[in-house]
Amino acid sequence: MVNYKGWLYLPVEIKVREMDAKLLLAYYAVREGYHVVIGEHKMVELASVVYPKGIFFSKGYPQGFRKRIITNANVNGHKVVELDEEGLLLNDTTQYINDRMKLDMLNLVTQEFCWGTFQKEVITNNNPDYRQKCHVVGNPRFDLLKPKFKTLYKEDVERIRSSYGEFILINTRFSIYNSFNGKIKDNFMYFKKLYGSFLEMIKVACERFPHINFIIRPHPGENFDSYRKAFSSYNNVHVIHEGNIIKWLMAAEIVIHNGCTSSIEAFLLGKPIISYIPITSNEYDVELPNKLGVKATCTEEVNTTLENMLLKNIFTNSEYKQQIEQSEKELIHYYDRSNNSFSYENIVRLLNTIKLFPVHRTFSPPQKTFHLKENKSVKHFFSALSKEEIKDIFDKLDKLEGTRSRILIKKLGKNLFEIQSKMI
Repeated sequence: MVNYKGWLYLPVEIKVREMDAKLLLAYYAVREGYHVVIGEHKMVELASVVYPKGIFFSKGYPQGFRKRIITNANVNGHKVVELDEEGLLLNDTTQYINDRMKLDMLNLVTQEFCWGTFQKEVITNNNPDYRQKCHVVGNPRFDLLKPKFKTLYKEDVERIRSSYGEFILINTRFSIYNSFNGKIKDNFMYFKKLYGSFLEMIKVACERFPHINFIIRPHPGENFDSYRKAFSSYNNVHVIHEGNIIKWLMAAEIVIHNGCTSSIEAFLLGKPIISYIPITSNEYDVELPNKLGVKATCTEEVNTTLENMLLKNIFTNSEYKQQIEQSEKELIHYYDRSNNSFSYENIVRLLNTIKLFPVHRTFSPPQKTFHLKENKSVKHFFSALSKEEIKDIFDKLDKLEGTRSRILIKKLGKNLFEIQSKMI
C-alpha cells in the first residue's frame, strides 16, 4: 500500500528536451504516493485551476512568463517549486538575476532547485536570505545519462544505427537568428555569421567524408527547413529533430557543436566532441560547453580532428587525456555527476517535506476535457503525447526496478494526463 502524498503538476514546454525527464520524475513520484498531472504546459496550467491544491513544478521562465505562471499557481493555492531548465549555463549572471530570478517571484517559491553549486551561489549571493530555500538537486534530464538508465534507449539506439550507420551528430543553437517562425533576424550579426560558418563547415566535411552520414539536429526554436533547403543536394546529410537528444548522442560516433548544452550530455556519455568556434563573441559565447571538446576554428581543423577521431588516434594522446580530466573538474562546479546520486531522488525527498493542504484521496475531479485552440508555437515545441508513450517508458522503468507498478494513466485532454498508483 502506497501512502497518499498529494497532487503534483508537471508542465512541459519543449517535449524533446523535457518530457522523458519529467516522466522519470513522475514515475517515482507516483510510486511515492503523488497524483501527477503531466503534459503540455498550458494544458497543465488549465488543469491546475480546477484540480486540487498541490505542488506546481515551475520549469523556469523569462520574467514576464515567470510572473504570470508563479502568481497564478499561488492564487490557485499551490505550493511552487522550481527547477530552471536554463539554469545550468549562466553566461551573464547579472541578467539571470534581473530576468529569471527576480526577488518578488522568489518570495513565492517554496523550494528553488539548482543544477549545481554555481547556480545556487549565483542566486544566494544576490539573495542571502533565501539560502535555505535553494537546494542543489541536479536535473532528472541528466539522470537519464547515468548507467542505471542506459538500457531505456537501447532499442532506439539500435534502430538509429540501423538506419544511419556511422554518423556525426551536429547540434546547433541559432534560433535567435534562424527562428522557427521563419523570421530572419539580420540584426544578430554574430549568429548570422556563426550560422553561415556552420553551413560551410558541414558542406566541406560531408564532401571530405562521403561514406559518413551527418545528422543535423537544430535547436527546438530553429527553422528546420532552412537546413533541409541548404543540404537538399547532399545524400549524406540528414536534418532530424525526433525524440530525446540522448538516444542520438548514444548512437553518434562524434558530436560537433558550438555552445550547446548537448555537449555536456555528450561528455557525460563519454562521446568525442568537437567545439567548432570559427568566430567569437564576449556577449554570446557559452564558455563551459566549448571547453569540453577539442576546439576547431576552421573547416580544415574540423576535418583533421574528425579523421583522427574516426581512426581513434586522438584518444591515446596524453594532451587529450589531460583535457578530459580538466573538463571533469570544470563540470563539477556546475553539475555533480555522481553515478550513485539521482536528481529524481533528491527532488522527491524535498517534495515530501512540503506541507500540503489535505485533499481526500477519493477526490472526484470535474467531468470535463480540457481544450486549447490550435497554436503554431505550441505545436512546434510540443508534438503529440499519448498514453502508450507514457506506458512504454513506465514499463521500461518497471523492468529496471524489477517490479510491476500498478499505475493508472488517465487522459484529461489533448497532451494532458493524470497518473496515479492503483494501490493508494
